[in-house]
Amino acid sequence: MKQRSPKIVFLVFGTILSLAIGGGVGYGIGALTNALSEDEQKLVDEYRLLRDDWLYGNETTYLGELAAKGLVTGVAESHNDSYTFYTANFAQQGLSTDGNGLGFTSHYYDGGLYVTSVCRESTAASAGLRKADVIYGVTIGNEDYFNFKDHTLTEINAKVSSVSDTTTHFVFKVKRASQSSLLTVDMTRGAYKENLVDILATPSESNNFTMALKVNTFLGTPAAAVEGSIKSYSSTIKHLIFDLRENGGGYVSQAAEMLKLFVKKGTLLYQLRDKNNNIISEEYQKGEPTYNFEKFSIIMDNNTASASEIFTLAMRAGSNTTTYGLSSYGKGIAQNFKTFSDGSVVRYTNGYVYGPEKENETMYDEGNDADDIMCIHGKGIIPDVTYTTDYAFLASSMDYSSIGISEYGQNHFLKVLNDLYPNQYPTSYSANYHFTSAIEDYANAMAIKYSDTSLAVAFNEKGGMYKPLNDILNKEAFDKYLYYYDALTTSVLGV
Repeated sequence: MKQRSPKIVFLVFGTILSLAIGGGVGYGIGALTNALSEDEQKLVDEYRLLRDDWLYGNETTYLGELAAKGLVTGVAESHNDSYTFYTANFAQQGLSTDGNGLGFTSHYYDGGLYVTSVCRESTAASAGLRKADVIYGVTIGNEDYFNFKDHTLTEINAKVSSVSDTTTHFVFKVKRASQSSLLTVDMTRGAYKENLVDILATPSESNNFTMALKVNTFLGTPAAAVEGSIKSYSSTIKHLIFDLRENGGGYVSQAAEMLKLFVKKGTLLYQLRDKNNNIISEEYQKGEPTYNFEKFSIIMDNNTASASEIFTLAMRAGSNTTTYGLSSYGKGIAQNFKTFSDGSVVRYTNGYVYGPEKENETMYDEGNDADDIMCIHGKGIIPDVTYTTDYAFLASSMDYSSIGISEYGQNHFLKVLNDLYPNQYPTSYSANYHFTSAIEDYANAMAIKYSDTSLAVAFNEKGGMYKPLNDILNKEAFDKYLYYYDALTTSVLGV
């Protein structure tokens, strides 16, 4: 995701912002303005106007911060580039795999929070919280018990994040599948480290000596984590599986380091080209791979992106790799950084990323390209073996308990119903069947299914979906997502 940029871009962009921020240097700016373009002069004049003549002006730092952020944001938004943005410091770029907090992730589920992962090094892990636990409420410090069932997801998130110190206790009420009653899990906020790699299966005779790793990110040092995970098993591994689902990418350098463990000598790892199609940088496998396993598999989904896609392209071309799952996200652009003297940072898109085509490539009919490389930006990687159901949309948390649902949200609701209950609901809305009709039909069906006549009410007093009904919908959708997710994992493990 992050690469080196042409120096001329840094110089021009840095000059513009430094002129805007440093308006009080007198003669220095006056001398420089003779060499400014019309647009550059306009920026300087606008800054001086706001600083000197605006009624609320003369706040140099405040105006400089707004000027820097506004310039970057405005230009990026005009090209729909969400990857280019400004932050006051590097920490706000969100690239660390370490942090301070409770150390778990969750998904809205049955009116509570389904724990999707627990960082091994965290207060949550120390307190005994486990993946697949469902949290139904919390007591924070000396406050009253906060029952998640009585609140929306937005309210739950606000409550849990309302206290940030490391001494206040969070006492969660937790349902665990193996337990008949709610458990109490007591923890405080503290330092945590993200799980870079999780071991899903170790090689044995019963699984044909297959090892499966879930690589969660390409931030941090996942290449070292992967090697550390397989090292003690390397003599017995025949089939190595990488689960890259939900892996949104990270550092290109980490993808390259991981690739060097497995791909054959001479394989192109990646190539970065600027807007004029000039090669900025590229890297090849210079030596022999560290490990030579019989075969590899990669599991992908719609959220496999960026460095994960770079890794996948090179593995397809440089090793005996088969890809499974859903088409990947399609982020074939890279970002770089410009750090200014005050510590503020601009992350900006600086080039297209290319990866190698495998022999006789047919994904996008590019097998005849003379350069044997491809950029999947905006297209994604089509897996060799496509999973029969596009299930990723079922993982979206939905709150239909308020009014004003967007057209996208309404269509999403109908799509979920058709996946959960095939052939029982229309596949599209019409003049005679609209969003409220779908909610009413679902309410009646759930009232029968759960023997609860209150669910047939369908709507709350504000006109949104009855909250217990909304909670059931989220639980059913996520349960189905987990079913598909596990079924795909099992099918690849059994190949």
